[in-house]
Amino acid sequence: MTGAPPIVFLDANVLFSMALGGPVFELVLELGDGPVRLITSARCKAEAELNLERKHPESSPRLAEVLARVEVLPWSGEPDPSAIGLVGEGDAHVLGAALGLGAAVLMTGDVRDFGSLMERDDLGIKVRTPRKFLLEGPPA
Repeated sequence: MTGAPPIVFLDANVLFSMALGGPVFELVLELGDGPVRLITSARCKAEAELNLERKHPESSPRLAEVLARVEVLPWSGEPDPSAIGLVGEGDAHVLGAALGLGAAVLMTGDVRDFGSLMERDDLGIKVRTPRKFLLEGPPA
C-alpha cells in the first residue's frame, strides 16, 4: 500500500515560467501526472495571471493549460505567522501556504527572497528552484 504523493507547492513565478514553456517546466508538469502532486494557491495563480497579462499576454492561454494540471487551493488573505520572519511579508503567503499544506517542496525561482531557505533542512520543507528540484528528483 502506498501513501499519497508528496506535495510540491508552486510559487507564482514558476506558474508564470510554465506558461512561457521550456523543457524544465514540461518535466515538472509531467511529474505532476505521476509521482508528485502539484499545488498552488489562488493568490499565486492570480499573481501569475496578472504578471502574464502585463508582460506576455500571448501566453495567457498556455497558463490555463498549465493550471488544468495543478490544484489551485483557496487563500485566506492573511500572511501565515509561521512564515513571517523567514521571508518578507510579501512572500509569507507563499511559504505559509506551502507549510500549511504539508508540502514536501516549495518550488520557486525567486532566489533573492527565498535563497536563504534553499540550503536549510530544519524547516520541514525543501525550498528549491525548478532546476534543483529536477536534479534531486521527486521527494520519496
